[in-house]
Amino acid sequence: MEQPKEEVSLSNLCGGAIEEVFQREWAAILANVADVNTDPEAKRKLTLEFTVAPFEDRSGAKVTFSCKSKTVPVESVSGTVFLQRRGLVMVAVPHDPKQSRLFDAKSAAAGDRPS
Repeated sequence: MEQPKEEVSLSNLCGGAIEEVFQREWAAILANVADVNTDPEAKRKLTLEFTVAPFEDRSGAKVTFSCKSKTVPVESVSGTVFLQRRGLVMVAVPHDPKQSRLFDAKSAAAGDRPS
């Protein structure tokens, strides 16, 4: 009795690499969808491509597999920094250093003292 012959499937084609690569790229797309810094409505894309190059005598073929994913870039965010001289060096700070002096001057003029 002849044993059934194994046929090619996604799980055994290219040494099983297809499923492994797909799982990695799929996880990257899901992480990109979950990233709050990306556009939630933008479409992501995953493409599996197979190239089949038959042997000249048609007895077989070389199969090349590639997987391409397209995620969405992080959305642009803007902010402000303030420049302050510290000795001979300029540094960037997140809050206006002059702003605290304004509030200190108002508090002193109103007679309020910090506790």
